[in-house]
Amino acid sequence: MHAHKTSHNRRPALAGLGLLAAVIAAASNGQVSGATAAPDAAAAAGEGVASIHDVDFFQVAVPGNVCGEGLRFGEPREIPVRSGRSPVLDLTRMTQVAVDPNIAYADLDGDGDDEAVVRVSCTFGANGIEDSVHVWTLGSDGQPVHLGGVGEPGGSVTGALPGTVAGVAASDAVVEVTWTRYAEDDPNCCPSQHT
Repeated sequence: MHAHKTSHNRRPALAGLGLLAAVIAAASNGQVSGATAAPDAAAAAGEGVASIHDVDFFQVAVPGNVCGEGLRFGEPREIPVRSGRSPVLDLTRMTQVAVDPNIAYADLDGDGDDEAVVRVSCTFGANGIEDSVHVWTLGSDGQPVHLGGVGEPGGSVTGALPGTVAGVAASDAVVEVTWTRYAEDDPNCCPSQHT
């Protein structure tokens, strides 16, 4: 484990996560406006599972907006994932989505059942990356339901260059995302701070 430098600028990122938590809280009765089960969820969850912990997120389609910067064309509604990766989405830019195997679980809406917090990365070009964090719950049919997600915060949080997710933690209605942050003299390869 390494120490993280924390910035006072994490408040805008936490405000966005607070909004996400509000969406989750609104879903506490199992009815979520605009939430849809991933069509490939049946393959991921079999006939339905008893716990979100049993869902194989390496097989669940992710929302199409996780790769907005990496695609030269419009975002698809969703992106299929197999074995934790999507197919190449844009051959010219070598755009591909990967799901982080480190899933955070916590009861974010107070209903007694955990939600899953999943990091998704979209890589493209020589060194482009677009990170986002998504919250899933389990529907009454035992299938995963996407509740919402947050993408990279603005430059006031991550610095002049885009940051990436350095860590995700979830507990008691709180999701905390740690982003890399570039100090003024950092080379493009190596952000030295976290926020």
